[in-house]
Amino acid sequence: MSINSAMQSGVTALAANATALATISNNIANSNTTGYKRVTTSFTDLVSGTSNKHSYTSGGVVSVNRQTNTTQGELNSDTSGYSLGVNGQGFFVVSDQAGTVSSSSSLLFTRDGTFSTDTEGNLVNSGGFYLQGWPADSTGTITTSATDANLLAPINVSDLANKPAATTNVNFTANLNSKTTVSTAVNPDPNDSTTFGTGTYADAITNNTLDATTAMSTYSSTSNTGTKPDATISASISDSLGQEHTITISLLKGNIDSTTGKTQWYYEVSSPDVTSSVGGADNGLHQIDIGSLYFDANGALSTDPADYGGTLPAILNGGFAIGASADAAAPPADGAYWNSNVGAAGQSIDMGFGTSGLSTITQVASDTTTKSITADGTEFGSLSNVEIGKDGLVTAIYNNGHTKTLAQIALATFLNPNGLTGVSGNAYKVSTDSGAYSLKVPSTNGAGTIDADTLEASTVDIAQEFTGLITTQRAYSAASKIVTTADDMLQELLSIKR
Repeated sequence: MSINSAMQSGVTALAANATALATISNNIANSNTTGYKRVTTSFTDLVSGTSNKHSYTSGGVVSVNRQTNTTQGELNSDTSGYSLGVNGQGFFVVSDQAGTVSSSSSLLFTRDGTFSTDTEGNLVNSGGFYLQGWPADSTGTITTSATDANLLAPINVSDLANKPAATTNVNFTANLNSKTTVSTAVNPDPNDSTTFGTGTYADAITNNTLDATTAMSTYSSTSNTGTKPDATISASISDSLGQEHTITISLLKGNIDSTTGKTQWYYEVSSPDVTSSVGGADNGLHQIDIGSLYFDANGALSTDPADYGGTLPAILNGGFAIGASADAAAPPADGAYWNSNVGAAGQSIDMGFGTSGLSTITQVASDTTTKSITADGTEFGSLSNVEIGKDGLVTAIYNNGHTKTLAQIALATFLNPNGLTGVSGNAYKVSTDSGAYSLKVPSTNGAGTIDADTLEASTVDIAQEFTGLITTQRAYSAASKIVTTADDMLQELLSIKR
């Protein structure tokens, strides 16, 4: 009967408003929780199918809770730990375990960027969840995937210095001054073009008689030995044991072809820690590679094999190899080997001039200079800072100016972020309503950017919640009146019998 349905409506109203009170209370409680997203409660009516124009059966009301995960919270400055904020729709990808993502760990998502390091250097937030990203390999290359979580690993920012790793890639940017005067070691008489190539160095190269008295690798201003180079480019590299060595590219300006305008520069790559072998014997020159480079009339380095007799020199064609120390005492063939006292394994070094290389060397009318030089392998500097860019790139900064790419933070996006299911620790998990996650590089494809030294504030508005608290209380009191009024009416009905 209608009185019973009225009483039932009151009961549903009490339950619905109790739910609203619960969400408001939780919102207020989390008004200072980093990255918390306000939950709202709305109401929808329940309609009974037995109503008609002569009678009405009350159906009542039901509450519906809604997430507001798409609402951007205010980003506030915070310099403690590794505080991070997302400006956009992406979520940090986190795991409840410090190891790599596996079937035994849970992949979760959060906007809580209160990250700091644990005892092992992993970034973990106040909820106890470990930040995930794509790690860089030894060359700094990062492999990403939108769906493959197995490529993810915890972001770790400790123990970054002095890990033994052999250098495999060297990249540099340099210029050789086109106005450099040709050395007498190439042309003994600068006023006579017919003497080009008859200098001591050029003659030794032509006749394959380079020795300690003519090589650039043995030049010493104090002992007046060897040939003074016009330019040198030096880089610190590491061997398989993590030991530091210096390799030097010595360059000497050579012939200028009056027809093509191409300029020749002789080069030697050497290291004092290397034994160079010719015919199976140490020649004492410490050379790793020798040859010539050619620059066109515009100052660009030629990579046309035709300019090099049909075959590019090793420095332009994948680099060169340094053999193991074990072979230095009795070299099995012509080549370069780590000295016996180094004790290192052999390695190959790419100088960055291949199709995917980053090295650039020009010959234009400006100072001879090396603008930048980087090498992978062991880092010899002390770690001074770890920076996280807007694109999520985690970079180690060392006190010697070197940098090393560590990882790329991943952000996850969803077709319906408001459909995520909340879990304790201010995080979420995937649900059927949210749809599957898509892992993205920050700053791309709508994922948003990462702001370092910031935290996203809660989206709770205290004034709005207090207003809701008042109206919910009034609605709850009114609903209770429905129940008591219906009860009184039922009592009146029962008293008729008496």
